[in-house]
Amino acid sequence: MKSKCVPVIDIKKYGGRHVAILDGKVVAHGRTLQEVLGKARKQNPSRPLHEISVFAVPKTLAVIYHA
Repeated sequence: MKSKCVPVIDIKKYGGRHVAILDGKVVAHGRTLQEVLGKARKQNPSRPLHEISVFAVPKTLAVIYHA
């Protein structure tokens, strides 16, 4: 089984959206989980679903400081 590699995801490009990652690359993106999974499965029909990782990308970076 291959290890899941998560690439650096461009917040300016994908912020506020869901992205599907396969083999360390963004293979699909969209507004909903269902939309993204559908696109990823359509582009990669022979790959099992457990190999596709889906992430919700935040709109902005947030940093929390604790003193």
